[in-house]
Amino acid sequence: MSQETVLYQELEKLDLNEIKKIASLWNIQKIPGKDKKSTILGLMETFQNEFYLKGILEKFTPLQVNILTSILKNKGVMTLGEISRKVNIPPINVEMELNVLRKYYLLYQRKNRERLTNNLDKYHTYDEYLRLIKVETNPKGEKFKFSIEKALHKSTLAELPEEWKEVVGAKKGEHIETFLKNALDVEFLQKLIDELSDFDKDVLHQIYIHGGVIEADTIRNYITVNRGRFEQTIPHLTSLYLVRDLYYVEDKFIRVIVIPKEILDHLQFSPILPPVKKGTRVRQEKISANGLDFFLNVKKLISYISRKGLNLAKSGKIKQADHKRTETELLSPDIEIFPEKSQVYQIELILPILKLLGYVDIKGENVILVQDTDEFLKKDIFEIMKLVIHEVNEARTRRLNPAEVFTATEVPFYEKGILDKTVKLIMAHGKINSSVIFSHIIRDHLVFSPTFQIKTYEEDLADLRKEIISAIFYLQLFGLIEVEYPQRNLSLSELGAHYFNHEALVTVTEKGGITINPDFSIIAFPDRVSLHGIHLLKAFCELKDYDRVYTFLLTKDSFQLGILLGYDKETFIHFLRESSKAELAQNLLFLLDDWGNNLPIVTITEDSVLLRTKDSQVMELLLGQIKGKKFVLEEVSPTGIIIEKSKVMEVIAISEKLNMIIRLNR
Repeated sequence: MSQETVLYQELEKLDLNEIKKIASLWNIQKIPGKDKKSTILGLMETFQNEFYLKGILEKFTPLQVNILTSILKNKGVMTLGEISRKVNIPPINVEMELNVLRKYYLLYQRKNRERLTNNLDKYHTYDEYLRLIKVETNPKGEKFKFSIEKALHKSTLAELPEEWKEVVGAKKGEHIETFLKNALDVEFLQKLIDELSDFDKDVLHQIYIHGGVIEADTIRNYITVNRGRFEQTIPHLTSLYLVRDLYYVEDKFIRVIVIPKEILDHLQFSPILPPVKKGTRVRQEKISANGLDFFLNVKKLISYISRKGLNLAKSGKIKQADHKRTETELLSPDIEIFPEKSQVYQIELILPILKLLGYVDIKGENVILVQDTDEFLKKDIFEIMKLVIHEVNEARTRRLNPAEVFTATEVPFYEKGILDKTVKLIMAHGKINSSVIFSHIIRDHLVFSPTFQIKTYEEDLADLRKEIISAIFYLQLFGLIEVEYPQRNLSLSELGAHYFNHEALVTVTEKGGITINPDFSIIAFPDRVSLHGIHLLKAFCELKDYDRVYTFLLTKDSFQLGILLGYDKETFIHFLRESSKAELAQNLLFLLDDWGNNLPIVTITEDSVLLRTKDSQVMELLLGQIKGKKFVLEEVSPTGIIIEKSKVMEVIAISEKLNMIIRLNR
């Protein structure tokens, strides 16, 4: 029967070498058949294989697609003149495009016998393609919402792939509803996914984290780069109905690989986890929660700048030496949830926040503190936490153009809407894999956006992925979530439950929660010490080690630094008394009292102005007018005060109103 078709007759006119060239055009690796007849029949069968046909259709330009779809819509035949008018291009140019389609054996030409004009030449699609090639569009992203149950409820078992029926264990004469019930059962789906090869799992996972939709060309490149075969992997996943290989017309034939709704729903609660590297032992797996460390580090960086200053390189960036110095001074919270990112220094994350808070600026080649920070340092750590999170939440709404050193470039501040969506997903699941968050948000914010365009998909996706990474990164950095490694499962931490759900924090430390050794090293058991208690230990002591228990060392320098960070020494001593089973040693109490009462602080103030009068009465008169206006930094004598440099002109104006004679020395 196939030998009577026009397609067979056209191919039969060619010699074997020409037939091989067509097979190469269609990317057919192995030429079917042993002789010319069987080769042609095998080739025709491949031409009607939807997988190969889609591969050809996605190659065509918008103009070629317009021509082909116009002919298909016109019952498979149009004259050259009709096509020319349809696409609004001269016939000679249209013929060039038609020749490309003929070269792939999608069209054939029937010339006008009278030859008055070739505009009357007719171009036909072969009957085989007329029923196969669909010219559907994708209104409201319907193709991306593919449902197995909805698509197959009227099908018969005979229409389903043999491989799928065999895996499911279909019985002869079984009703389609029974088959689908078994095929979409949660336990069976998990078994099916578990039995995939690691490579096929990885490909399915890659499509999943694209929101369940990926362009064929993108996943083809991914498979090829990872030394797989697109022609093998995608048909296998398709035959098991784990993905669908679909296309639609949107200027071009857009070919996409889509994960059906039922599979997406399953992966939401049973995600494909990345394979654990060989050699990873169970004891290496961990749950990371940063607690209040980052907010303590904000205080520590302020203290560092006030004590040691911060010099910039000539490029205006932080010197590498200061990167390393500050890292040793600060606590080391876990900020490696995305190990594929390059190293991130905390100073690069904290300086932008201090700029938002208005505490730092640049003077020459130095980063300087621009206002008194004592009040900020004395704030309760939970108040500082709320203040920092609020400022970062609002950062994207402000029109600022700070110097690069005050911009979080490696991990930009998140968009509040993305963070809220991430938190909502974490709270809804209790524990959720990071890949599920990516898939959810990409589908909601990108794939089903009214402005979604497949041609900018990868670019838009890269931007959205950065936003999601930033949201998860800062949630972990701020201690609001805890991360289970190596799977990267996320859940709200104790601090996160307090911040988002207003749950009360455990504030009491058990008696015996800490052990103080004679050398002033302190062992703290995290399950018996409150979050705030661990925070106090980190503020007043050096953190030496953490492996199931904390090991701290209390020294003169660390204790005095805790006081400089704004903490009350009596609060710390009270915590030690309440948490230790043994009474505090007298020599320890004596040392703490000595260290706390003798802080050898030297204050050096830049950008301040000395104001002197010859008569103390004149000074009293002036102070009566400017006191309380935050002009005066310090009164050094009855005739001398130090005032803010920025307030000099205002002090001059007030002095002139008092009929004082000004002598300005600059």
